[in-house]
Amino acid sequence: QLHFHRFRSASMVLRRPSKPGEGSVGGLTAVPMAESWRGLRKRLQKPVAKGQWPGLAACVFVSKSLRLVEEIGYADLEAKSPMTRKTLVRIYSMTKCIVAAAVMQLLEAGHLDLDDELAKHLPNFQNLKVVTEGDDGMPNFSRLTPSRRPILIRHLLTHTSGISCGLAPTLDGPRQRTARERAWAGIYMPLVNRVDRGEVKDLAQWVNELAQLPLISHPGTHYSYGYSYDILGHLIEVKSGKKLESYLHDHILKPLGMCDTSFQVPCSKRLSVLYRYTKSRLWGSDGRRFRLVRVDPKRGAQSRWAKCLVPSAGGGLSSLEGGLLSTMDDYAKFLLAVTSGGQHSGVRILSEKSAEMMMSDLSSLLGSRVPSSARPYDDAGLGLSGIGELQRRGAPSWGGWFDGVPGVRQWGGAASCAFKFDPNKGQPILVMVMTQALPQDDGTTITTLLKDVREVIHAEK
Repeated sequence: QLHFHRFRSASMVLRRPSKPGEGSVGGLTAVPMAESWRGLRKRLQKPVAKGQWPGLAACVFVSKSLRLVEEIGYADLEAKSPMTRKTLVRIYSMTKCIVAAAVMQLLEAGHLDLDDELAKHLPNFQNLKVVTEGDDGMPNFSRLTPSRRPILIRHLLTHTSGISCGLAPTLDGPRQRTARERAWAGIYMPLVNRVDRGEVKDLAQWVNELAQLPLISHPGTHYSYGYSYDILGHLIEVKSGKKLESYLHDHILKPLGMCDTSFQVPCSKRLSVLYRYTKSRLWGSDGRRFRLVRVDPKRGAQSRWAKCLVPSAGGGLSSLEGGLLSTMDDYAKFLLAVTSGGQHSGVRILSEKSAEMMMSDLSSLLGSRVPSSARPYDDAGLGLSGIGELQRRGAPSWGGWFDGVPGVRQWGGAASCAFKFDPNKGQPILVMVMTQALPQDDGTTITTLLKDVREVIHAEK
């Protein structure tokens, strides 16, 4: 049975630190909060005050100085456990950024090259076939054509490998999919179902089974968000001789002091509850009013992350679990390192050159004439960096995730965690928001926070 909690008033859920803005995140201590930041805090609290999110933790760094820490609401509504910078959350696709850093390390060490054929390291990816598209837009499995080119490492980093992903019904919830979307995602659904049933023992087996499936497009031609980073995760295992979790722990997480980040729930930590904001009876509401419904763990049950059999380098291989668990405090250490030339608090995880590459427009490395179809959302104003989408000159400004400001890097996860980094003409801004709410926020919350921060620091000059 699904359980829900409905907010009756904002006063039931708001929780502020004893002194607003105090504390530390990512090993840095917050500077005293100026009065000009208080209006920003009130706007940031809206999703919780309106009952759309159970709680949130947020922070703002300006020129590597911690200017804001916000903690409101709950990690567990029913138990009234507060949401804090130390709360363990599911970061889903934000796992990719940490995996990208691991790939940069292997490139730096000479174990990989961007132009390496994937089959050189994983032979099962030889002689690939591509599904053709019928006149009705549906996949035609009776007509498979040989791939025009092999998958390269750079294709995996930019989601142009020709490999997409299956649907995750638990995460999608009541979202409606077209028949065409379901048909193309259906290529991968048997594999998703096998992970759900516990029939896949590890990432190596999963990647080998994925290699038997046809591509949905020729490598290097179309941006197809999906399982490319999961393949990179297994590639890390092959080249390092370690399991993915062990490699990330030894080379990134432990050096940076990210003690709470893992694919499993640590014995000493309690995982926050994942909620869905819905009015659907199918998902536990009453069909009339939007409510926050428990998704994981169910009341009296163990979280599915307690037995996450197949760690996902991309964020999830099943219908719910698979990516890293982390905290705002931990993840800030990683982002501060990558955006500061590869090191943070005296610990270096990347050379300056590798950090620069990770921050660069990796989509531009696909060739001198990159088709817009190989860029996110088929938009020439967007690229992809190692920490997510990169707004180029001419970037879209239609709202949601995109504000049109060149140089901004951004990424988020399915449970509405998100971050943005803006070079801001030499006064860099890093903003982060952590929560556990489905469906995924459309980017408005994190984009509004960045916009408000720009205005506040401009007024301070």
